[in-house]
Amino acid sequence: MRLLIDLDPGAPRRGLAVDEALLESVRIGGEGAVRLWVNDRAVVVGRSQTVGDEVDLDFTEDQRIPVLRRISGGGTVYHYPGNLNVSIVLRDGRSVGSVRNVFRFFGNAIAAALSDVCSAIVSDENDLLNGDAKVGGAAQARRGGGLLYHTTLLVGPTDVPMERLLLAMRPGYRPERVPSRPRRTVSLSEAIGGELPLERIAEILVPALSCALSVPLDRSALNAKEDRRVGWLIEHKYGDPEWNRSP
Repeated sequence: MRLLIDLDPGAPRRGLAVDEALLESVRIGGEGAVRLWVNDRAVVVGRSQTVGDEVDLDFTEDQRIPVLRRISGGGTVYHYPGNLNVSIVLRDGRSVGSVRNVFRFFGNAIAAALSDVCSAIVSDENDLLNGDAKVGGAAQARRGGGLLYHTTLLVGPTDVPMERLLLAMRPGYRPERVPSRPRRTVSLSEAIGGELPLERIAEILVPALSCALSVPLDRSALNAKEDRRVGWLIEHKYGDPEWNRSP
């Protein structure tokens, strides 16, 4: 199984496009992948959410933080260079089971791995928690048998208070469509009272995910066809205001 690692903050549109291209690839016989990656600043809403219900658009515009829509469900998250995104793309997600089983399987594997640096981490549905505070949230998308599971881990402290960006963190939050699940957040670094490099978390997660999936993970990159598809998705989908702001 392929292992793609890029810990330099990348363009958010590309970050989302690569996940979609990998999911499309496994649907036509491509090899599955584990991907560890970092986005530059962006607010990312779930597939079926209403942007105006979830995001303080005046603030994000003032701060020049793009607002993008991903292909998976779930709630709105803030990507920033202190986050580590973990994406797992499988040719046959049915081997892991139902939506709930997928969250449980990968959530437990990641929580167990992170216990090496923060012993209190537990998996709770699609969240990773340290006590009552959230350190990560996951979502998934399925296309035929293909599965994309991805989670955002808060490794370093946020550069912007979450309540300045996400309306779910404020009183009176009542979205018309799929809601986010507001929870107090804490980064892993804050939880242990010390700095945690992204490289350290990546070193922990790679063998843990290899073991959970029962396959070796071999460093790789996108193939030429996938890379072309990423370029198309950036231009025609994730760069399109209509996709990002509707419904």
